[in-house]
Parts: sequence; C-alpha cells; structure tokens
Amino acid sequence: MTSSCRDNAGRYLRSRFSGANGILQLLEAFVAQCPDITLVAAALDQLAGFHDYYRQPRQATKYRAEAADLRRRIATVTA
Repeated sequence: MTSSCRDNAGRYLRSRFSGANGILQLLEAFVAQCPDITLVAAALDQLAGFHDYYRQPRQATKYRAEAADLRRRIATVTA
C-alpha cells in the first residue's frame, strides 16, 4: 500500500467512522465479515457493552443474543 493510498484510507476511516457511532459501525462491519470465529462473540459482547453505555438496551440485548447463539454454534461444531 502506498503512503498516499494509506493516507486516503486513513482520512476516509476518520471521517466515516468518527465518534462512538463510527466505532460501533466499524465493529459491526468486522462482525459481518467474520461470522464463524470465536473472537466475533467477544466483539459482539463489546458491542453490547457500548450500547449499554449509550443507553440502548434493545440493541445491547440483540448483540448479546447473537453472541450466545454464535457460541452455541461454535460449541456444536467443535463437539
């Protein structure tokens, strides 16, 4: 990656994913790209924590349920 490409990507990410909502969007994008790994369950728990912090209990509950479901699927596959 050239420095100008890196700089452009950095500017895009800073403008697109700035602030708390941007962090949540970036984590959601990560989770969408990696649906079958154990770290995603931890990322979903982190997202739930962010939503709790910003007083969005419905979203937090949704992410906790997704994390629990993912952990069940991982346990089933590895058993």
